[in-house]
Amino acid sequence: MNVKRYRLINGILITLIIFSLSLYFLELYSITGHATEGTTYSNVTISKYFSISFSTELQAGIDFGTVATLPATNVNATQNYAGIGSETLYYVNISTDSNTPVDFCLRGISDMQSIAADVLGLGNESYGYSNQTNDTVPLPETIFTTSYVLTQENVFPGFPAYYRFWLDVPAAQPTGNYNNTISFKGITTGAGC
Repeated sequence: MNVKRYRLINGILITLIIFSLSLYFLELYSITGHATEGTTYSNVTISKYFSISFSTELQAGIDFGTVATLPATNVNATQNYAGIGSETLYYVNISTDSNTPVDFCLRGISDMQSIAADVLGLGNESYGYSNQTNDTVPLPETIFTTSYVLTQENVFPGFPAYYRFWLDVPAAQPTGNYNNTISFKGITTGAGC
């Protein structure tokens, strides 16, 4: 047999062997018409979501009424004990469709000021907070500052955060209608004010 013919036959045989092995491995590792099941994975990232809303009374503002005698200490906001059983009507709700607990932070934007530009310092306003509303729960009294202060922690969706507010008015405070703005901030638990 001549060498050319021998090489040609070897080349054809090697090509057939490679082709046969390719078909064999292709059938082993591919889904064919005979496959009845296959697997894959799925994933999702769910973001933290919450929504807060004020009670009707808190939305209307924190009103300390009229102070007729000075000095006055710990003047109650009008809705501090206005509920049945002396419950506070100042609260913040966390919507039931929220998916994470919430911490609350509170601050005063500025001093109280009258139209005549008289000032009643922010340090005269204070607040207390609790996860309960009844009269027997002692509320720690905290003086307002212009920096956010962590108040209630880990409040779950569907549950309210309750507040009470007080005002001190020093002697010789000029007459007038005073006001300022109080800011509430809800944050994901542990995020920090």
